[in-house]
Amino acid sequence: MKLSEKTLELNICAQASKHVGSNQQLFWFGLTQKQEARAGFDACTKLGGRLLIFQFKASNRVLRSKKRVFLAPHDQLVALRTQVKGQVRSVFYAFPLVGNTAELKKNPNLLSQTWLVDVATLSSVASPTKRDGTPRKNGCHNVYVSPGKVVFHSMPVDVDAIEFYSLLQQGFPGADGINWQFEGSFDRFWEFSKNFSSGARGLVLW
Repeated sequence: MKLSEKTLELNICAQASKHVGSNQQLFWFGLTQKQEARAGFDACTKLGGRLLIFQFKASNRVLRSKKRVFLAPHDQLVALRTQVKGQVRSVFYAFPLVGNTAELKKNPNLLSQTWLVDVATLSSVASPTKRDGTPRKNGCHNVYVSPGKVVFHSMPVDVDAIEFYSLLQQGFPGADGINWQFEGSFDRFWEFSKNFSSGARGLVLW
């Protein structure tokens, strides 16, 4: 059975929280729930933590080359890039290389199979087109993901991929966090959160 984006999102977040245990506090919130978003932002501003955003994707399509193909709407990418504003390791795409229950049963460790891409590195990704150069009707990029490698199409753009497990172990080194730009205003934060789809989760580190 195919795993939904929400199922992967919830379980990856749960595994991340379990992994850090008492060493570090993680607070997750869903950007589509106003109360949870408000709680997350308040915690971030009061505790001085870094606010990181993850846009989760799901795919059960695997090519013969073993690469997994995800769809990434271009308008979503544009919104993410606009909001990043030069901050690095603060807004990520999350691509789990698990797409169905059979794969999950084989290896339930989702953290070691989820690859992150820093949206700040995607500035060169142009609008998606077909082979003849005309715009793709669905407005989505095909994103080919294999361990350690992510390629955004139409015009191929290779970007660095970071294993979620490794980054979590290191405490997200080099992450700027995006909470500074809201200047304590929930209205600004809420307007920012509207650019994300239901597959987005915020993480406050402190």
